[in-house]
Amino acid sequence: MGNIIVILIIAAIAFFALRSSLKHFKGQGGCCGGDCCNCGNKHKGIKEEK
Repeated sequence: MGNIIVILIIAAIAFFALRSSLKHFKGQGGCCGGDCCNCGNKHKGIKEEK
């Protein structure tokens, strides 16, 4: 019974990690400019100085 509980906990952690990773690789994660509803910062490209 204890093994089943541990497996379920690990499976739940793996599910949320996989879901977060997929969002990141699609460019929808918080670090990529997506899912930022309240911050007001738009993803701006790097400006090159001439």
